[in-house]
Amino acid sequence: MENPPSPSGQRPRASTLGSVEERISLFSEFLPLTGSSSGSRQIEFPHDDRDDHSVDNATNAVENYPHNEIQGYLAQESWSDEQLFQHLRDTDFSPEMTVLLEEMIKRRPEIPDENDRSVAFRDFAAYEKEQYSQSTFEVYEVGHNCIPFKLSADGTGDEPSSDTSDGQLEDSADSVDTHTVWETIRSVNTSNNSVGRITIVQEPTPLILATLHLTMSQHFDMTELLIHLLSDEPNRGRTRAFMNRAYERSPSQVIPPSLPNVRQKSFFFVFKYYTVVNPPLEPASWQRFDKRPSESRLGDHIDIAECGSVLALSLGGEPRESPLWRLRRERPREGFLFNTFGPWQLLAIQSFPDNSHTVRGEEFTKDNNKYVNGPHAFLDLLISEYRDATKRNLILHERITKLITPPPEFMFDPKLRDKLLFEDRHFTFIRRYFWSYNTLAVVNTGIKSMIAAYVDTFTDSFWAGNHPILWPHRYPDTPDGVAYRERMASVRAELDKVVQELTEVLKRNERTRKEIENLRDQLFSGSSIKESRRAIEQGDNIRILTMISMIFLPLTFVTSVFGMTVFTIPATDWRFALTMILVCVPFMLLITFLQTRSFGVLLRKLGAIGSVVARLFKCLRRRARDSADISDSRSVAAVAPRTNSFTWSLRMPTWPRERVEDLEKGGLGE
Repeated sequence: MENPPSPSGQRPRASTLGSVEERISLFSEFLPLTGSSSGSRQIEFPHDDRDDHSVDNATNAVENYPHNEIQGYLAQESWSDEQLFQHLRDTDFSPEMTVLLEEMIKRRPEIPDENDRSVAFRDFAAYEKEQYSQSTFEVYEVGHNCIPFKLSADGTGDEPSSDTSDGQLEDSADSVDTHTVWETIRSVNTSNNSVGRITIVQEPTPLILATLHLTMSQHFDMTELLIHLLSDEPNRGRTRAFMNRAYERSPSQVIPPSLPNVRQKSFFFVFKYYTVVNPPLEPASWQRFDKRPSESRLGDHIDIAECGSVLALSLGGEPRESPLWRLRRERPREGFLFNTFGPWQLLAIQSFPDNSHTVRGEEFTKDNNKYVNGPHAFLDLLISEYRDATKRNLILHERITKLITPPPEFMFDPKLRDKLLFEDRHFTFIRRYFWSYNTLAVVNTGIKSMIAAYVDTFTDSFWAGNHPILWPHRYPDTPDGVAYRERMASVRAELDKVVQELTEVLKRNERTRKEIENLRDQLFSGSSIKESRRAIEQGDNIRILTMISMIFLPLTFVTSVFGMTVFTIPATDWRFALTMILVCVPFMLLITFLQTRSFGVLLRKLGAIGSVVARLFKCLRRRARDSADISDSRSVAAVAPRTNSFTWSLRMPTWPRERVEDLEKGGLGE
């Protein structure tokens, strides 16, 4: 069934969640996700041989067990416009909220005092309609039958919507104003039959956040939640889980002191990642994005903005247990455990600038969709958060892949091939590859943090119901605990599936980064070859300029000689012309000959002749040295001729100096 058209002037919201049967999966079969038994963050994917039929039976009967029933009801609450005005006027908000509520703070003089009831909140909040038009919200209350009942009336977005085959998103609910949200959240459990409440706010305005700051302060440390939503400092801009809070420190000062253990009874996930934003949509003021005007961006620019959400659960009632945490060098710290099956409040604040959200249709309030307790509802909405994150990361991956992939026409167009192979003067491709490569690295870091938040938080002991501080079942070994554990097994299977799909997106991004590396290397190779050719051409040009300058060198020499003042040369003197010819012509012929290939051959031949002559002289010197040397075995009498001393003295210089000394010593010895 198609969604009815939205009113004029309002942009329909897109959906990232369809029915279970129509939901797209990245895998042909499900592989459950489990944590390592050693406590490491390694992920394993064993097959699950669980009997689905037994799970269905446990699902239908789990809420009928006495220990699986919610103990008590939600406390009734009601807030007036005067209380909201006082909160807006007198509260000292955090710096992040102060910046966000700058316009409201400027209008504080317009806020009526306690005795003035002439101004309604609808009139005061009218100024936000001009700036914000994308807000939607959903409020459900859950009774003892565990079936959600919708309280909000946020347009005509109640029909279920499904994902399309190409990954695009369909339309959904219409936007609402701040006053509509306030009228719904100002009262809690008016029928006194509700055990749980689900509040989902999407694209909240500053005033909507201020109303949540007032109405939800009984159950959450709203300053803490909003700081995580509006700032990256406490979470470093990544997804984080704050679940093991039994020993949490005292809350912020803005929380009234009459609300003890507000942090110990609350648990929340903070999601931080990135999404593609299509014009004319714009992110919120606290989200990072490229703020340049569209005309100053390149044609291949992809608009990416930061998106985030906070999913929080608060358990009501009194603490059922106060375990002690004993530290070595500190005093024991007292913890507080609240009943897993106590009254609960679930809050989801989503800020997605792409204007696409999960839309829950009529099947969300049917009998087959039951929430046994608050943790069950929390995990169900956590599945939606992970599924939305997978969708957005897939869309971002497709856009980046399309950006770096050459069009098919390059196979047939040589000009396009040259354009892709060689860099232009604007460095288009190297900029594109650099941005895509590093963007995927940042995206992968965010995906890894999402996977780690799930694996590190929900361990095997949690799913078994015997975790020491995170939503333990009081009787895990009883039939009640077994039925509850089997119900949680189906939730775990769905969570493992969406986390595994997110892991597959991570692998796709890594493969795309490898492709970008190859494209970048090919671009570097082509550009290097082109630059080498250009350098060779420049060398040839320099050689030509050098040859031309050689023409003027002899001319300059001759003119400088004849230009001396000591010479008196008439204009008709033939010596200048003759000298010019005799100097310039041989010089130019020599330069020309030096540039020819024959000169190179001549140089090689002359070098060969020179080497032959050098070897000949070396051989002659060695032969003369060998003939002059006489072996020591010959006697001096045989060597020395029997002649007079004069003849002997004339022949002595032909002997080496050392040999003469030996002969003289030998003669004296005789």
